[in-house]
Amino acid sequence: MTIRVEWPRYPRAATNFVDAYANTDYRIPLQGDQLDAFYVARSDHDSRLELLKQELLWGAERGLDTKFIVSGHVGCGKSTELNRSVKEIEGDETLRDLLFVVPYSVNEILDLQDVDYTDIAFSIVIGVYNRLERLDLSFPQHYIREITDWINREVERFATTTLGADVEVSTDFGLPKLLSFLNLLGIRIRGGGRFGSEVRYRVKKRAPELRHLVNNLLERLKEISGMNVLLVIDDLDKLPKREALRVFRDDGPFLTLLSCMAIYTAPVSLMYELGDSPSFGPYRSYPVPMFKVMHRCPEKGFYEPDILKMMELVHRRVAPELFEDGVVEEMVKVSGGVVRHLIKMVQDACLYCATFRYDMITRDVLEWVINEFKRDFSRRLTRSDYVRLKRIHLTKDCDDSEQVWEYLQSLCVLEYVNGDYWYDVHPIVQRLIAEREPIPVDV
Repeated sequence: MTIRVEWPRYPRAATNFVDAYANTDYRIPLQGDQLDAFYVARSDHDSRLELLKQELLWGAERGLDTKFIVSGHVGCGKSTELNRSVKEIEGDETLRDLLFVVPYSVNEILDLQDVDYTDIAFSIVIGVYNRLERLDLSFPQHYIREITDWINREVERFATTTLGADVEVSTDFGLPKLLSFLNLLGIRIRGGGRFGSEVRYRVKKRAPELRHLVNNLLERLKEISGMNVLLVIDDLDKLPKREALRVFRDDGPFLTLLSCMAIYTAPVSLMYELGDSPSFGPYRSYPVPMFKVMHRCPEKGFYEPDILKMMELVHRRVAPELFEDGVVEEMVKVSGGVVRHLIKMVQDACLYCATFRYDMITRDVLEWVINEFKRDFSRRLTRSDYVRLKRIHLTKDCDDSEQVWEYLQSLCVLEYVNGDYWYDVHPIVQRLIAEREPIPVDV
């Protein structure tokens, strides 16, 4: 049954496919004035966000070094929630005067296919410097020089070729050259190779010293700003399994012993793997829940409150007259509650309609979009995968198989919260299962 709602005219809602395409860039989290125009809160998330803000306030007032993990599926809206939190901190008179916030994405600096805590340490230096530069604040060179001298002592000489130029670290240069080097280091690490490996090998032998230097930098930042420091490090949730386990489990003490408050993102697959382990003991955890489009019990049907919220996500970007009746609701249902998938579906449909001169997004256009998603999912699935996924769909639970990490990370399997955690197969993957010959499954 179609949900009947009289949607208001949202100020930024597009009335043509070109503007609608621009409003539905699913690759970039909401930031700035987009948060005011397009953001929709989850049903139970405002209270969670208030709890996090309260902890940040207490930590700022008392100089605590609390570490937080914000977890959730890739594409569920974690980055947008972090951007909203930073914006609220900057707009809150009390928090603004107590917290010096350093937000950045490791994905902009590091090659996430090959990351450990030494890379994150260097990324923190870059993140702090970039934040100071954006705020037009100066930082005494000799604090940065401590890291420069240490690099020279322990690594002796770093040389690589980037854009055809040799870069060598020595003690006779100032802050701009150091940061230029660190950025080159980041670019080089994104490319991998011998240089990045040599950096890690030599630096890891002096882990406590590296942590001391980074902490010294953070302590000086506290003195200069007169505030507690809050690192907000995004996109750690995009780490592959090996790197995620290395950073949060094997190298975990580095992140937990930094002299500041910090918020790290983590993939839901990591929480599934390590949720009850001592590795997460030092963290305060704040999961970003999925929009729940279905009840756990299929006989109860769809969950209308969250369906309406996801429909609002669409109509804040694209006016209702560009959709055939019932199409937005159907898009929400087949998205499984994954925000990124929903917005990508709308953008793909807008591109299709503009190209082939449709007046509105019809059910035929939606079917084309769904088939594109089916093709993407099917590339990575084998018959044995379909058997395991059908079992998950029937039981609403995951076993401890090696494949579960990949299913959660690739969004073939989605985690929902309703008192406790439960799991289901993405609705589009369910269609793929149904299209295969009957699959015998022992439940």
